[in-house]
Amino acid sequence: MLSASDGVTTKAKRVTQPRCIGKAELAVALGWTRPKLDRRLDSDASFPVVARGTRAGGWQFDLAAVRAYLDGKPVPKVSAPAPAPKRSARKPVAAEPTPTVLPPGPEKPAGPVKHLGEETAKQRKDNAQAAMLEDELAQKRGQLVEVEELRTVLATMLARLSKGIDGIPVLMIKRLGLSDDTLPVLREIVDDLRKQMVLDLRRVLSDGE
Repeated sequence: MLSASDGVTTKAKRVTQPRCIGKAELAVALGWTRPKLDRRLDSDASFPVVARGTRAGGWQFDLAAVRAYLDGKPVPKVSAPAPAPKRSARKPVAAEPTPTVLPPGPEKPAGPVKHLGEETAKQRKDNAQAAMLEDELAQKRGQLVEVEELRTVLATMLARLSKGIDGIPVLMIKRLGLSDDTLPVLREIVDDLRKQMVLDLRRVLSDGE
């Protein structure tokens, strides 16, 4: 006697793994810069990471889990994509070594050859392009400034400030009723302050490069 389930096949539900994205894609999706994302990863041990990588790449994130974590919602557990099963190697058969005879002419490879150096160069190119996009985005938001433009503005400001500082000794003598003999001393003090200001400004600019 046939049961109601005989002859009926049920389709298994397809389980879709969440699409993992890299560090550069995550920064763009969140509207962050790469340095901001790196600082958050270093300081927040609970930040959801599917797979940790290195500076060369290999990082994997689930965007939905990251957004839920930042919004204070429960974070779904996400596991890293399972690697493809390895084929079992055949057991070698003990036999005497025989010389390998190659056919005449160059041997053609059975399939496309992958070079590790080319993959590394492609990764460096992708990382460089991602960094350029982040810099352009940060510059549009006003987070980055051109170095030459900043130096021009600072030089103009410093020249105007220096011109105004030169008149301080004479102004102090008039306002405080000091003797004219104190003018060289006041100018020496002002010059020392100006030199220190220039040194501090150069140190700040050199640290920013």
